[in-house]
Amino acid sequence: MSTGLVIHGHFYQPPRENPWTDFVDREPSAHPFHDWNARILAECYRPNGWARIQDGYGRVERIVNNYAHMSYNFGPTLLSWLALHDPVTYARILKADRDSMAAHGGHGNAIAQAYNHTILPLSHPQDRRTQVRWGLADFRHRFGREPEAMWLPETACNDEVLNLLIEEGMTFALLSPYQALRVRPLGDPPGEWQEVPDGAIDPGIAYRWFHRDGSGRSLALFFYDGAIARAIAFEGGLASSQALIDRLSQGRGGEGRLVQTATDGESYGHHTHFGELTLAHALTAEAGKRGFRLTNYGHYLEHHPPTMEVEIQPGPEGEGTAWSCAHGVGRWYRDCGCHTGGQEGWNQAWRTPLRDALNFLREEAARVFDEVGRSFFTDPWAVRDAYIEVVLDREHHRHGFLRTHSHHALTEEERVRALSLLEMQRHSLLMFTSCGWFFNDISGIETVQVMKYAERAMELMGEVGHTAPRNAFLEILGQARSNLPEMGSGADVYRRFVDPLRVSPQRIAAHMGISALVDAEMDEGRVAEYSYQRHDFRMEQRDRFSLATCRLLLTNRATAARHDFAVAAMHFGGVDFYSVLRPFPGRSRFHGAVNRVWEMFPAASMPALLRGLAKDFGPHEFGLEHVLPEGREHIARVVFGNLVERFAEEYARLYEDNRHSLEMLQRAGLELPTELRAAAEFTLRRRFEAEIREQQLSRDPTAYQKALEIAEQAMQQHYNLDSEQARIIFQSMITDAVTQAVTGGDEAYAQSALELVQLTQRLHLGPDLRRAQELLYETLTDGAGPLSETLRRLALALGLAPVLIHSRQPGEATPAG
Repeated sequence: MSTGLVIHGHFYQPPRENPWTDFVDREPSAHPFHDWNARILAECYRPNGWARIQDGYGRVERIVNNYAHMSYNFGPTLLSWLALHDPVTYARILKADRDSMAAHGGHGNAIAQAYNHTILPLSHPQDRRTQVRWGLADFRHRFGREPEAMWLPETACNDEVLNLLIEEGMTFALLSPYQALRVRPLGDPPGEWQEVPDGAIDPGIAYRWFHRDGSGRSLALFFYDGAIARAIAFEGGLASSQALIDRLSQGRGGEGRLVQTATDGESYGHHTHFGELTLAHALTAEAGKRGFRLTNYGHYLEHHPPTMEVEIQPGPEGEGTAWSCAHGVGRWYRDCGCHTGGQEGWNQAWRTPLRDALNFLREEAARVFDEVGRSFFTDPWAVRDAYIEVVLDREHHRHGFLRTHSHHALTEEERVRALSLLEMQRHSLLMFTSCGWFFNDISGIETVQVMKYAERAMELMGEVGHTAPRNAFLEILGQARSNLPEMGSGADVYRRFVDPLRVSPQRIAAHMGISALVDAEMDEGRVAEYSYQRHDFRMEQRDRFSLATCRLLLTNRATAARHDFAVAAMHFGGVDFYSVLRPFPGRSRFHGAVNRVWEMFPAASMPALLRGLAKDFGPHEFGLEHVLPEGREHIARVVFGNLVERFAEEYARLYEDNRHSLEMLQRAGLELPTELRAAAEFTLRRRFEAEIREQQLSRDPTAYQKALEIAEQAMQQHYNLDSEQARIIFQSMITDAVTQAVTGGDEAYAQSALELVQLTQRLHLGPDLRRAQELLYETLTDGAGPLSETLRRLALALGLAPVLIHSRQPGEATPAG
């Protein structure tokens, strides 16, 4: 007798992109990572794709794709970010669904999610429908199949939400046990209703929920095991695989029954360090021994259809319920008492004015969309539902989409207005992302993020010819008070954090002009949310001054709005930059301005040159502060390069002049002062990195002899040569060599990878070799091709366990498994 086992992971982060650039800005609270997406990718999303099971010596016996063994959903906006920033992990997530379909009779482990994690019971019915349809379309686009279910953000639902899931063809949904109200046996006639208060519903079976219209349409509901979920998330249930499987075994198992639960996917690696390892070992090594059979909800439901009917809790005034709020869905619109911490005396009364302000803006944007949209579309709201096609593939679908959905052939100006309207609606949806209300204060990064979407929606409203209701919006938002006195009201937070982030086309053009002075761009490409074409570019240097001029055409990738500028920029040295620009005045006037400026440049005084630039290219003036954040960091690295070199030369001189004394002090057993040690370590590290950079294209370990000598010198003198740059270089070289060895069967690359791994050990670098390890693991376990002695030695050097190759002699293939 076996019991079905399902653990569901809800993997989600809110959309974090700057609405004006489509890039995630740096988030200092995620340090040392650039942002929270990057941090949780490293701690959770990637490790779950390649969870290691190790032997007693720490060597890898198995690499497990946890997603292939658990039920899961990924937020569409998170998957969009993953596809761009880590396509290897993204592909691993999709592959897991295909593998699980093969294992479970065509039922995949992945389920869909409402698009950007809004609280559906609180959404306007039009927005609720779009959120569901966009989530389903995103799933089809990525996973290549029809979804069977949809994860409801925060499991928040009411009757209207479940009705909608049925109408959109969903087979089942997953809820908290505390959301169930009563159950009864199905039949004709049905049995008596039985109340299931305080989460008392049996989680081991599926239940039937019927559409409220009396049509008999229905879907199945699973109510996860709340006690197991609490153990995993809050009570140390991931301390070990044995602890996890023991806790799962306390569920009510048996033939035809299901032990199942749901938690945030971030529990497995982010909230609980190494939680992904616990999960992998429990599911693949322990579960079968304890009478569990891994399955997923769709597969279980096919063989065990519901025999009970269920009704759900309506929540206060029928507003619905959710898994992370004990007060219905109050957490997302009022000070209900749910929070994540904060200081004594803090409150969340700011939630109500925030939602009131966004609801007000939503209604204004909807009115404009419906009114203007009918100039282009017969049914603007149906077109909005279909707009996800463009969001998923802007380059190929934008113009074809408009041709399909417009009731007449649109002019270029009409196309821009139509797309701007749809983008206004996209940002109107994004501004209701649930994280804006979840945490402790209105000044938090998640709340500021939803305000950014509100500002972009208002900006787009202006671009289609309607005055945005910014003053009225801020008046409502001003009723919210931050718990931090220095932050003031919600309107103050908005002005402080949102207003400075707006990026105009003029600023993009200035960014391009200034950036070209230190690092010449290609003549066409993409910057922020624009594609660009640069014409008539010219740059020259005079003494320490640099000047550049060009014509710059920008096209917004979302709205197709075009902007044409004449741009000039100067660098006066250091961090002193200046740029001026104006709308392109026509070819003749542009060339006249360019000729006058370049005639002045060789000999004119700086004041005269600046007056000429302002006259011919003004009036819009910009400085380094207007360069986009990532570009500003790059310029700083370039500009400060010479300064760093001067510091490095001085450190090297100090080290060489005093090297004998330092060695004498060390031999005498004296601890070097921090200042002296810093000069020595800085100098040796720079030399070490320079040697590695110079030789990094070489696969011959003997080329690194000088680097080895520096490393040995540092070790003898107890200096720390910790070099992230050197680690990254060797990580890339080794991964590339292993890729060539396993894909091309090139023995020379295998030997090179082996020798480079051994070299990093001698250099005491410790690079991240996980990807190289994974590539070779796949070769060892796929059962194809011969296994050479070199690959055997490389496998051991990369930390793979001998058991993987013990039964496979050189030149033999191993059984797949």
